[in-house]
Amino acid sequence: MQADRQGQQNARRRWAGRVLDGLWLAALAVYIFAGLDAAPFHGDEATLLSMSRDYHYLVQQRDFKRVYYTDTPADPSEQELRILNGTVPKMAMGLAWDLAGLTVRDLNDQWVWGFNDPAGAWDEWTWNHTFGHVPSDELLRAGRASSAALLALSVVALFALTRQVFPSRAAAWAATAIYITTPDVLLNGRRAMMEGGMLLGSTLVMLAALLAIRAHTSAPPRGRALWLAMAALGVAGGFALANKHNSALAVGIAFCAVLIEPLIRRGVGGVPFDLGHVARLALAGGLAVAIFVALNPAWWSDPLHMPGRVLAARRALLALQASGFGGFETVGERVRALINHAFFSSPQYYEVPVWQEYIGDQIAAYEASGLAGRLGGPVWGWLLVVASTAGGLALARRWRDGRALLVLMWVGLTALGLLIATPLNWQRYYLPLQPAIAVLAGIGVGWLAAEVSSVAREAAVLRRHGSV
Repeated sequence: MQADRQGQQNARRRWAGRVLDGLWLAALAVYIFAGLDAAPFHGDEATLLSMSRDYHYLVQQRDFKRVYYTDTPADPSEQELRILNGTVPKMAMGLAWDLAGLTVRDLNDQWVWGFNDPAGAWDEWTWNHTFGHVPSDELLRAGRASSAALLALSVVALFALTRQVFPSRAAAWAATAIYITTPDVLLNGRRAMMEGGMLLGSTLVMLAALLAIRAHTSAPPRGRALWLAMAALGVAGGFALANKHNSALAVGIAFCAVLIEPLIRRGVGGVPFDLGHVARLALAGGLAVAIFVALNPAWWSDPLHMPGRVLAARRALLALQASGFGGFETVGERVRALINHAFFSSPQYYEVPVWQEYIGDQIAAYEASGLAGRLGGPVWGWLLVVASTAGGLALARRWRDGRALLVLMWVGLTALGLLIATPLNWQRYYLPLQPAIAVLAGIGVGWLAAEVSSVAREAAVLRRHGSV
């Protein structure tokens, strides 16, 4: 009877905990959406909304050939944008404006950067606004809502991931709070750009990798569960790549962690590192490629040569940005930028200095609204450093656990990849590191809370014994 009552009490606690978790995640989603209109405008939002014209071609007209790659495109700039960018965010924006009752005729043209009028009558801002290169408020709101929805889903994935790695509600709550108050996560996730989708794809592929690792170590491992877990990893990987190409870093880390996990575990129980393990991972890789290509109709006409075109276009764009805005000259500059954007920096609202004149009033209003997150600075930065260090120590103590290994690799290899590949000091390029840091710091908070609680309990026991 006592056991039954205890079981019922535990069930009620679990149910209450899940309700609280749901309310917490809902509150974070409300906070994300509350700042949609307040977020300062960026020219790339106009371009992404213009790109959502592909939704009209593919969904409304069913004209797939209209988006195929060709050597003689009807609109070369439109095709170049398809090559450079992912598909999921722009299709989500198309669905959003469709549901809002807008049509393709309501779409703006892409933003024209660096417009120069020799006569001085127009600047970039006034020219784009005058000649149809800026979305209406209703269109911008719809595009931002789609991006914010993807960001909110990434919060759920991050919460689930943290609970799997460190079974502490405090850790998961802290991780999601850190994540969603990070100013560049909030700003770029709210804007009608690709970052909301990129963050969702990255967190989902890491969650899928974690579930695959858990399937490896279940007792006993079940063949069907292993294949399903690897299939989920492949689907998540393809989805992540289709959101933004720089998600390849997260996908590579996830696959690498799943590959080496049996070696790190040294075959003690669970799935060994054998031909079956490699075959399942190869299936996941093939499925990721298939999902990515399926979500990229522009590739269908010439899939074998598209990777080279994408890499060439991406290299040309980065070289142009670095030459126009000044790239890093020393390794020290790269390291300082990485540390600053990981922990200390305030939100970077624009990359072109003249934009302070265009959106300075929007920035002031956004920061005064209380919806902009932590806004950076040394106090918050050092607290995040301490929490991340604690999380690193907590995970390093059990690094042979595949779940701990995955997070450590996520943080370390993402930082290394960004250090090597990022050519200039633009905050958006460091955004892939933020969900990894949030998980690490959240685990640090959970671990410190557990240590403090343990010390407090021991002190209470000593006091009781001392008073007897």
